[in-house]
Formats: sequence, structure tokens, C-alpha cells
Amino acid sequence: MRPRTWIAAFLFAALSLAFGRAWDAGLFDPPPPPLVDSPQAVEAGRAVFAYRCVSCHRDVPLQKRVAGWSPEKAFEIIGRLPTVPRANMPPFPGTEEDRRALAVFLAALGAGRATQPSD
Repeated sequence: MRPRTWIAAFLFAALSLAFGRAWDAGLFDPPPPPLVDSPQAVEAGRAVFAYRCVSCHRDVPLQKRVAGWSPEKAFEIIGRLPTVPRANMPPFPGTEEDRRALAVFLAALGAGRATQPSD
């Protein structure tokens, strides 16, 4: 085989491998729909908080900690809870829908438009 053929075969194999890994990583998936900040979404997020979070956060007020957060920032942080400095949090156990609702609720809580459930 000639050197050019080897180079072409190598490049084809490398690009195929890179494309396959990018595909598996979801880099070609469509972006998720935007987070909708509505009263219904805030209430759904409050219900997720009451079910999934209040057992540990009953006596830990979060309003000041999440002040200024957008739903997008909250969504991103919920997705990486174990890596958040000084948070000592487990991974979020809910569904993607739960995470989206909780993100909207936390943004509303930080903006003073929602109250933190205590039980």
C-alpha cells in the first residue's frame, strides 16, 4: 500500500472514531427546550423540592444561597451537585423533568417569588 493510502485510511479511521464518540456523548442531540418560568412550573418545582429535598433542607434556608440564580444556572448546578464546593450534596435523584421543575423553583425562591417548604 502506498503512503498516501495509509494516511487516508488512518485519517478516515480517526475521524470515524471521533464522530462515533461525539455521537455517543450526545453532541448531536438537539438542545433541550428552554426552561419556562411559569406559576405552574414553580409549583411543580416546589413539589419536587418537598418530595426530594426537604428531608435534608428543612432547617437550611436556601433563599439567600440561590439569590440571583436564573433557571438555567440552577439547572446546571443541580446537574453537578456532588462537585459544588462546600455543598456536600449527593447526585440529584430525580428525573430530567424533576430537575427542570426544581431549577425554575430555585430561581423563583432566590427572587423572592416562592417560599421554601418545611415539610
